[in-house]
Formats: sequence, structure tokens, C-alpha cells
Amino acid sequence: MNKLEIASEYMKKGYNCAQSIIKAYANEVGMKEEDAIRMASALGGGVGRNGLICGAVSGAALIIGMKFGSTDPANFQAKEKAYNKTNELLERFSAENKSVLCKELIPYDMKNPEELKKAREAGVFAKQCPLYVLSSERILESIISSE
Repeated sequence: MNKLEIASEYMKKGYNCAQSIIKAYANEVGMKEEDAIRMASALGGGVGRNGLICGAVSGAALIIGMKFGSTDPANFQAKEKAYNKTNELLERFSAENKSVLCKELIPYDMKNPEELKKAREAGVFAKQCPLYVLSSERILESIISSE
């Protein structure tokens, strides 16, 4: 099973969009899967259901940081590389999906219990969100494999 299929399966099992991406790559980037999933748990719904940056994009950005970033604050080359690759992710995802903002991708106020209920009833999280996970993962894989 490739990462696209793996991330999609995690989404179907109930992980949020960020967790699905992170879980698919945790071992590859040297993270404990449990820690990775927990770390990404607050990113769903555009960071705590605030409709900000899509969790699938946030999760992919974290993987880019793990692959290309540095722990040395003076390593400007690594920092620049991680920023450039993250910008590529954002640009490509936005071009493909018209936005990187969850509130524009999923037109429901997920902090409002009634709106969240409507989104669930409409099947948004089962129908639309897996497509964003696939899009983000496909772009991420392309960015990683271009190295």
C-alpha cells in the first residue's frame, strides 16, 4: 500500500486530516507514531476547528519540517529549504483546491455545534476531507521525491 492509500485509510478510521498525513510518515521521519498522532490532534478542522489552515496541509508542513528542517537555529540553509518546500506545498495545494483555509474548503463553522452537526450530516468529513488528504499527500510525496 502506498502513502496515498495509507493516509486515506487512516482518515476512514477516524483520524483527523493532519493525523492521517502525520501517521503515514511518522516512521519515515523518525517519529514515534503515537507521539506524531497526538501532536497532530489539535490541527484538525483548521487548527482546533477554527477554519484556519487545512489540517492536511499543516500535517504535510510538519513532515516537510522533519525531512528538511534543522534543530540548529543558525542553519539558515536548512531553514530556507524547509520554508521554500512549505511554500511550494501551499501554492500547489491552493492551486489544486482553490484555498488552503479549512473554512473555505469546508463551508461550515465547525466551532458552532449546530454547524458541526450539519457538516457531519452532510458527510463532509467522509466525502471532502479525504480528497484534501489525498491532494496534500500527493503534493508532499512529489516534494519529497524531488530531492
